[in-house]
Amino acid sequence: MMTPFAGAIVQGEDALAMAALYLTGEGATAAGLAERFGTLGAPIDRARVAALLERLVALGLVYTPASRDGAAYYVPTALGEGYTRAALGGQPDLAARLEELEHLRTDLLATVAHELRTPLTAIRTCVGLLLDPATPSDAAAREQLLQTIERSSDRMQRVLADLLDLARFRAGRVQLQLRRFDARQLARDSAAVVAPLLRERGQVLDVALPRAPVWVYGDHRRLEQVVLNLLSNAHKFSPDGGAIRLAVGTAGDEVTWSVSDHGPGIAAEDQARLFERFFTVAGRAGGGRGGAGLGLPIAMAIALAHGGTIEVDTAVGQGSTFTLRVPAQGPAETEEP
Repeated sequence: MMTPFAGAIVQGEDALAMAALYLTGEGATAAGLAERFGTLGAPIDRARVAALLERLVALGLVYTPASRDGAAYYVPTALGEGYTRAALGGQPDLAARLEELEHLRTDLLATVAHELRTPLTAIRTCVGLLLDPATPSDAAAREQLLQTIERSSDRMQRVLADLLDLARFRAGRVQLQLRRFDARQLARDSAAVVAPLLRERGQVLDVALPRAPVWVYGDHRRLEQVVLNLLSNAHKFSPDGGAIRLAVGTAGDEVTWSVSDHGPGIAAEDQARLFERFFTVAGRAGGGRGGAGLGLPIAMAIALAHGGTIEVDTAVGQGSTFTLRVPAQGPAETEEP
């Protein structure tokens, strides 16, 4: 069955306009298309053609790269060409898939633009103040502006690094640096990293570790990245003064790191989407911000690359526990030396 959006495109005058543009190869002006319709025995006045083309521009199927003789010059986008081929070839399912891909592309651009705009604005503002002769020149004020620039630059770098990480994992181009280490030490290192963030909001981290070493064969840096993401989320979405728990354990032949909080929990309808790219849970308490929605997808990709997974136990009003599980002997295709 066609989606409503696809159906609107492949029927009636919209379909005629798209087909005409597609068949011209290099695009045309509204007047040129009106003339072409006339020669094909389907006369449509120029104003109506212009209105149709503007509608197709709004739908992302046509764009105007230039003007010709002072008039807008319209060319099908890659999506528009795909829709037209699907319509002309009687493949409405292909049109629906193209629509979904276009929505994903649009979401990506919007998310990246949103995540980069705020730190970039902060950097430009601080640089402007530093260059302004009227800005107080005392060392403390200058240091504060430089620290804001540094934090904003770090935030932009993290967003770009996350995007690259996700692309590499999806393309299977990430090589894990496997070695044997104690899972308890990874927990201690992660706890030390987030300790300053927790202190700012009076939050308390309880680290529960077995007495004996818990050996695991994996990529220490990547697995620490996962644990840090889980701890960061617990920090963001827990109330001031809240308690967070990080526990290391074993379950059969698996090693586990669990992060628990007493925050608001996650609604059932959101749980299934937690590991989707760019998905963020709206309206969660604790004053946290959802970010770009890339942390958990990357964390899951790292877990899967190790032959493991991430489990979630949560309910609204009862907090959340995220558990990273990986085989103690490493990914199935590798053998510990």
